[in-house]
Amino acid sequence: MNVNMSSQSTMSSLLLVEDTPSLQMLYRTILRKAGYNAICASNGQEALTKFTESKPGVVLLDLMLPDSDGMVVMREMLALQPSTRIIVITANGSVNAAVEATRAGAHDFLVKPLGDIRLISAVANAHAECQRDLPADVSSNKQANDAIDSTFLGQSEVMQHLYEKISAVATSMAPVFVLGESGTGKELCARAVHLKSARSTNRFVTFNCSAIPHDAQEAELFGQAQRGNAPSSGIKAGALVKADAGTLFLENIHDMAPSVQARLLHFLQNGTAAPTGGGEAVRVDVRVICAATRDPAEEMRSGKLREDLYYRLFVIPMHVPPLRDRGEDVNILARHLLVQIAQEEGKTFTGLSSDTAAIFRKAPWRGNLRELVNVLRLAVVLHDGPTITPQMLPPELVGYAGAETAATQTGLPSGATPADVLSGMTMAEIEELVITSAIRRNAGSVPKAARELDIAPSTIYRKRESWSN
Repeated sequence: MNVNMSSQSTMSSLLLVEDTPSLQMLYRTILRKAGYNAICASNGQEALTKFTESKPGVVLLDLMLPDSDGMVVMREMLALQPSTRIIVITANGSVNAAVEATRAGAHDFLVKPLGDIRLISAVANAHAECQRDLPADVSSNKQANDAIDSTFLGQSEVMQHLYEKISAVATSMAPVFVLGESGTGKELCARAVHLKSARSTNRFVTFNCSAIPHDAQEAELFGQAQRGNAPSSGIKAGALVKADAGTLFLENIHDMAPSVQARLLHFLQNGTAAPTGGGEAVRVDVRVICAATRDPAEEMRSGKLREDLYYRLFVIPMHVPPLRDRGEDVNILARHLLVQIAQEEGKTFTGLSSDTAAIFRKAPWRGNLRELVNVLRLAVVLHDGPTITPQMLPPELVGYAGAETAATQTGLPSGATPADVLSGMTMAEIEELVITSAIRRNAGSVPKAARELDIAPSTIYRKRESWSN
């Protein structure tokens, strides 16, 4: 069904389905203050009627409805309008139902009681997704280039080294293994390799091992033979065949089922893939790029990643640096992303105040680029421009940066001690502050920071991995 919907209606309106009057009023008030026009429904039948009439881009749907199963309502909505972003709402004891809903097509889920920030953030992210009406695993070269420009803007030394390595490996067929913390942009790094290669006019297909249940991975990767006399009978193509002549990006390879790892190794050795459930093997030509947030060598030693597969895939390692090690890049990125987010949300933000820029340089950014996008989006949704000021930022971000600023000054306020400056922080937070400050002072060099702190570099790497989990 082709739904003709203006971008303005997709951006500003949504359908809220909640049968408890007090909660419906509360959620509607929160959403209206954030600039969203919430159309309300109290049961499944009313929800489907208003959905058909208003064709919203985003739906907030309580799974427990008085007259129908919320899962059934969700499936009917997606059948009518597959591009709808549905955020399901569930009680604290029904998280399994929410997970089942996400597997069935829900965009996100929220657990009661709902916090204001979490609610607005989920809706804002869903609206942003509505503007990118693209397949999840394939996008055009122009769109991929735009995404790479948005994330890989930067002038830091560590990023310059990464650019050089991307250019050097792009012309090769050797497998690439991209490493980095969650949210650093590993997929965009892989896309950059693809776009600079001779395969750039063909597909870039993402296969996220963590997002697919073990018992479904084989069929999703190699395809599935469809039995019966129905028109849909035949072979359902898997990710490998979809990526033929292009690039297959295997994300979180350490979460791949052992049996699928064995089949993947066999494919890498002979270049042919047969669909699950029977069918003729076909020759497939793909370049494989893997990514992981964990150390693949450690995953191999622990038995989660086959040793022979590890040595097949871990040929050219590439490390995407965390945002906190990129210096002024964080503000270059923030200003670029701010313009995009402001356009999506219909606001007039154009830049950062000098105080905000200073806070961004010093913040730990545990969530990396994802956290930066969320911070900017929340500020844009909840405030008016044209400049992002510290008052618009989460208190913990301002507090952390403020503590670091005071702690690194040569002189302390009259009568204050370092302990006063760090008051209220846990030992783990202080440790992270000291280590990240040392890395920043040494231009992103972990070995140099380790020498300054008189600890082993492996200690820093281990602690940084724990911060990203």
